[in-house]
Amino acid sequence: MNLDTAQALIALAAFFLTFTAAILGGVKWMLDRVEHRTEHHFAQVDLRFAQVDQRFAQVDQRFAQVDQRFEQVDHRFDRLEARMERADARMDRADARFDERMGRIDARERQIDDRLLKIDANILEITAKVTGITESIVAMKASLARLEDPPPPLVIARG
Repeated sequence: MNLDTAQALIALAAFFLTFTAAILGGVKWMLDRVEHRTEHHFAQVDLRFAQVDQRFAQVDQRFAQVDQRFEQVDHRFDRLEARMERADARMDRADARFDERMGRIDARERQIDDRLLKIDANILEITAKVTGITESIVAMKASLARLEDPPPPLVIARG
């Protein structure tokens, strides 16, 4: 191997070394760029996750508010149901009192009807007695008239 060959080999080794250093530098630059982009993307993803976590916290808070409102509504429904039960009990008592009063009214009406029937019967008896008395008075008048002198012709016509 002579000097020219050695220089050529050294130049070739230097070229390969330079070429390798350039490629490795480019690869390092690309890896740094990829790492920077990846870190940037991970930071954005972390920021988005933080935003999503914040939104989930808001949603959880809203669910807690909705649960609280549902509990309030349930409590109101329970109070309304208790009021309705009390109103139903009052209505049942009022219905019972009404039925009792209507029963008393019906009994009183039956008593009044019975009394009216008795009054009608008494009126019929009195009417029959008055008719009997009237007939007996007429009979007595006729008997008296017979006992007395014969009446003048105008009295007979009246009589």
